[in-house]
Order: sequence, then structure tokens, then C-alpha cells
Amino acid sequence: MLKSGDVVLTQIQFTDTFEIKKRPALVLFEEHDNIIVAGMGGSAVGGDLLRLYLHDLKMPVTTIRDYKLPNYVNENTLVFAVSYSGNTEETLAAYEDALRKKAKIIAVTSGGKLGDISKKTIKIPKGLQPRAALGYLFFPVLGVLVNSGIVKENPSEISEMLDILSQKEDFRQFGEKLAKKIGQKTPLIYASEQFGAVVYRWKTQFNENSKASAFSHVFSEMNHNEIVSYQSMSRDKFLAIIIRDNFDDERIKKRMDITKEIISQKVNVEEVYTKGTYLLSRLFSGLHY
Repeated sequence: MLKSGDVVLTQIQFTDTFEIKKRPALVLFEEHDNIIVAGMGGSAVGGDLLRLYLHDLKMPVTTIRDYKLPNYVNENTLVFAVSYSGNTEETLAAYEDALRKKAKIIAVTSGGKLGDISKKTIKIPKGLQPRAALGYLFFPVLGVLVNSGIVKENPSEISEMLDILSQKEDFRQFGEKLAKKIGQKTPLIYASEQFGAVVYRWKTQFNENSKASAFSHVFSEMNHNEIVSYQSMSRDKFLAIIIRDNFDDERIKKRMDITKEIISQKVNVEEVYTKGTYLLSRLFSGLHY
């Protein structure tokens, strides 16, 4: 039986996505000034990842978790309305708002009302929790952008990602050791801004799967506020986790080192390193832990 974080599930979703991507209806010929991913919960995480992955794209990518889209949305905006169930209240309202603003809209859903009302839809398989369908919620959107020439596909990047995620036993062993260290403590998860979506995903997975509180923040913003709160923290109640990337800015790496030294006086600190050379591998390895 496939579980929420199973690497096999990730590979199946990725393979399925490439079949979905081949559909000719998913090629866009219009020009766009900006991209918006409208969604909530697990359905919005794909948008967060897309924004990070396309940080060098010469058009802004924004995730909107709300009933209403920004006023700058117009006929030159590409909107992905993403709702796994197809019945998410906020996403349906955002879809209607996009229609009023005459944006180009593509829905990503397993069905529901969104599947019924959308004129251009990427249908994904039913039967999963949204948090277990991350591959289906991310790769089809990326596939549309590749099909349309907005993003260039890199086969080496895909190959590296799948190879790293296939190292199932390494991830499992690391995860079990970390889980035992966390125990009943509240995890505080940190990374650079570039991996902000990864630590937020960690937080929500603790919330939804473990039914436990968890908190996330990014460097170097946490150095300007949250670090002060460690004066009142205790080792028996909290555990800090820093997700590190070899390609982080050297100034961020230095901040992480100094922060670890400071907060270790109050709580235990665990470090997690992303794997791979390409950004896609590093993002998904960080998620897969």
C-alpha cells in the first residue's frame, strides 16, 4: 500500500504527469506578463515550489491563498486554479475572480465543481489526500509551461531527481532517527528563503500527519525576530531543525552556523542537507525527508 510520502508514489505521479503533459490542449500560445497559482492547503504547495523553482524566470510567479486575486490580474495573466478535490471554497471564488478579470485560466483538479466549470482542465487521479498528491499538483503545471516554451526542460535535472528519490532506505533511516529525536517536542524548522516552501511543507506535514504543532521560518528573517524567543525556550519542549543547501548564499550559511551556536544553548539542533546539483533535486529531496 502506498503511503503519503512513499517515493514510489512520487515516481508514479511524475510518470503520469508526463503522459498528461503530452495532451495538445495544454499548449499555450498567448503571451503572459505574470503567473498566479490559486489554491489552499496541500493544493497550494505546488505553487510555492513553482515560485522557488522559477526564481530566474523573467515574469513573477505568485501563490494566492484567498478568495480574491490581486487587482493587477488581467488578460495577460496566466492563472492556475488548483484544488485537488475541486470543491475548495476559496479556490472556486478565485477562479470566478479570474474570469471577471479576463485572465487565462487552467484548472488542476481531480473533479468536483472546479472540474465542471473550468473550460481548460488538467484532470488528475482521485482517491488521495491532497498532501499525498504533490506530484500531481506540481508537475502538470510545470509541464504546461514546458509545453508552451515558457520554461526549458532539462532531462538531466529530471534524471538526477528521480535517482535521488529512489534512495528510499537512506531517507527512511534518516527520518526514523529524526522522529525519535523529536519525540513529543515541538519542531521548529528553518531554511534559507529559497527553501521556504520546503520548511513550510514540513510544518504542515507535522500538523496533518502527526496532528502536532510545528513552526517554520526562514533565514535571514528569523535572525531579526524569532531568534530572540529562544531566551524563553527549553530543551525538553522544543527541537530546532535547520535544512541546509550547499548552494545557499555564503552569508546565509554563516548566519546558520552562528544561529546554531546561539540557540544550542537552549535547545537541541538537528541539520538536514538537501541532495543533488540541480534545484529540482534539492527541493524534492528536502521535501522527501
